Amino acid sequence: MKTLITTNGLFMTDGLLENIIQLEKRIQAKVVAEQALANEWQQRELTTLENTFTVAKTAEKERCLQSLAEEKSAILREGAAQEAASTAWCKRLSNLDNARLRGLLKHHLTAILPDGETAGGDHDHPHGEG
Repeated sequence: MKTLITTNGLFMTDGLLENIIQLEKRIQAKVVAEQALANEWQQRELTTLENTFTVAKTAEKERCLQSLAEEKSAILREGAAQEAASTAWCKRLSNLDNARLRGLLKHHLTAILPDGETAGGDHDHPHGEG
């Protein structure tokens, strides 16, 4: 015997209610299965992104290290060139004779000091003070 059940003013038979309950259970099971598939997909995508990031990070690190090595090499070459130029300049200066040095010194002192003060004397104390 089928019983009529009233819900919200609607009448249902036992069989119809059972069918609705079974359908609802199947829908819930499908939702759970779809959620599991979505979680698996999400995990796969996350793993792929992490791997891609790791590869990119490694490549960028290698690029930076290569760039750093190239810059270091260029700086060392530039330093060696400057050292060689300084050594050559010092050698040229050390080869100048004293007469030439005195002439250069006198020329520069006349450009810096007031007239007549390059003739000699004690210039540590201007105007005879001291």
